[in-house]
Amino acid sequence: MGDLYLNICPGWNFTTNLSCSSVGRIILAWDSSTFDVDIVSMSSQHIHSVIKPKSTGVSFQCTFIYGMNLKNERLPLWNSLSHIADNCKQPWVIMGDFNALMEIEDRIGGLVRLGDIQAMRNCMFHCNLSTIKTVGRQYTWNNKQEGEARVFSRIDRVLANASWLDLFPTAEANYLPKGEFDHSPLLLCFHKNDNLKRPFIFFNMWANVENFIDVVQTNWEKPVFGCTMYRILQRLKWLKVDLKQMNKEGFSNVEAENTKLYSNLLQIQARLHATPNDGSLADAEKLAAADYKQAHNAYMSYLHQTTKINWLAQGDENTRVFHQSIKQRRRHNTIHSIQNMQGDRVTTIEGVKDAFT
Repeated sequence: MGDLYLNICPGWNFTTNLSCSSVGRIILAWDSSTFDVDIVSMSSQHIHSVIKPKSTGVSFQCTFIYGMNLKNERLPLWNSLSHIADNCKQPWVIMGDFNALMEIEDRIGGLVRLGDIQAMRNCMFHCNLSTIKTVGRQYTWNNKQEGEARVFSRIDRVLANASWLDLFPTAEANYLPKGEFDHSPLLLCFHKNDNLKRPFIFFNMWANVENFIDVVQTNWEKPVFGCTMYRILQRLKWLKVDLKQMNKEGFSNVEAENTKLYSNLLQIQARLHATPNDGSLADAEKLAAADYKQAHNAYMSYLHQTTKINWLAQGDENTRVFHQSIKQRRRHNTIHSIQNMQGDRVTTIEGVKDAFT
């Protein structure tokens, strides 16, 4: 690799895809005291590897990308990624310069047609990969031209499958200022997973509880002195305590309750099918169906409210999709780092709070 790389990163390991490209388009370096890296495959546009951090011992697959400039030359890249996805059973992340767009909005200063984004979108859909949370520069490349000839594009990305996002829920891609380069340097950051206190949320499913009105009325009739707004706020505080307790007792895990009652209904129906003349089982089936319907309605109400997806009302009850939507929304709404008024990027909880005050 030459003295330059060895002097910058002494003791590190290096590899390239020089065997697949005469110019060696990708250089991969890692600290062997921190990571175990196994190179699985490579081409002129990618290096695919399995990485295991020694601190955790949990391995994941990682693909480093440098796509060709021309659309037809990138077809082998999409085929390679699709092949990796078809055989991937682990958490998987891909990153690099794709030289391709995924959205119409990914370019300013140049025309973007549907055909320009279709190939990459189709590949990422096939691979079940989604863009991880990003901070910093919106556009990762520009052509450094003057005036109306200036073009900004977002062609550098980090995408991952659901397993990788579950493994690293606080990960975010930080696109740094370009400086003299035409690309923004990309820094993949992993923040400390601090369990922050979540704000109180009223769930609509609570209103279906038999004693809900009584709980509200009891708190609203408690005597409190002060101005009108103070009396309202104080009663809401008391009510919040009781609603949290009600949630803990009956709704602490609505998904598990939904699954348990559905399983119970299926078991009773199987027994009833074996002995169809058993009246007690027919009565038990009716009760089990009512219990399951109530639990299922509560579960769907919870999903509807937490995901805010309109097409839930149209009957799509794909649990995996809903839960991925919930996780994605939480990741997007969580702020792990921010640039403060002094221009410094802060990554601590206190620093993020101070940036808003």
